[in-house]
Amino acid sequence: MVKTTVTDQQEEQRISQLLSSDKRFKGQTDNFYVQTLKLISDNLRAFYARYASSKGLTADVVRQRITHWDLDQFIHAIDLLSDDAPISEELKKRKKLYKYQAAGGDHADAVAAIIGATIAVTTNKVQHVSRQHLANDYAAEQRYQQVIASKHIVWTLPHTQGIQITPAIGHVVDGSDWSDRLWVHSDNMVADVQKVVRNSLSGGLQQQQLEKLLQHLQPGTNAAGNLQAAGETEMWMVDRIIRSESARVVDKATMDSFKNRRVKRVDIVTEPDACDKCKELAARGPFLLVECPALPWHPNCRCKKREHVENEEPTPI
Repeated sequence: MVKTTVTDQQEEQRISQLLSSDKRFKGQTDNFYVQTLKLISDNLRAFYARYASSKGLTADVVRQRITHWDLDQFIHAIDLLSDDAPISEELKKRKKLYKYQAAGGDHADAVAAIIGATIAVTTNKVQHVSRQHLANDYAAEQRYQQVIASKHIVWTLPHTQGIQITPAIGHVVDGSDWSDRLWVHSDNMVADVQKVVRNSLSGGLQQQQLEKLLQHLQPGTNAAGNLQAAGETEMWMVDRIIRSESARVVDKATMDSFKNRRVKRVDIVTEPDACDKCKELAARGPFLLVECPALPWHPNCRCKKREHVENEEPTPI
């Protein structure tokens, strides 16, 4: 009998490749937001240097009406982050909102508008590159499944980069509410960072307090009243959305291949650090194709499916 599927070990190699891709892409998107938070920090330092006196930055000064300098800072910050990514409707709405906020408020409102606008511009960039990342993962899994279907003895792990997003691929990539959820977490990040900064400015700000607010921390450090720490929770949530969506489109490509090949039963291969729920799910296999649960089984899950080979010795979980 000629096997038309991969072994658990070979499927685990594919999972490892996907995990490595997740890590690289997380580094890319995290860097976008880290650079944005640095830009916000630079603007706060410039704001302090502009308006602080020997007594520091007083609450009375913070409540004064904005000036042309504030508006120039707002425009300059957006210009620094702008790139060739298509401007989404979500970004257009937010830029209009924050521009209105910057033009009609006090100094604190101007700072808050810079925070909101720069994070929104960055999220627009993240949305754009994430869509391409998901398309690459979908196409790579299609290619991987095609190699399996061709009955090659040596399986080649797929590598794709910057594939053309055809309507068919776009339908799969955009087939959930991941973009909407991305913007929800972006708005949450804006709210968290604005709150920390407004709290710092509300009673006036001394140089020592400014340094605490803008102190660079090691990732994952929990520090109240710190700008970087305020943004990190939602950065993690954005990463989780994209990783989970990648697992969804990979599973879609896998299932499409199974249906085309008329696969009858499938096994679930767990990722290296699989949780107990995933291990229990895998142990319940093999599943009839029409009854196999959709993956990811939970957010951040990287388990995969493979065709079940009849009379195959079961692999210990």
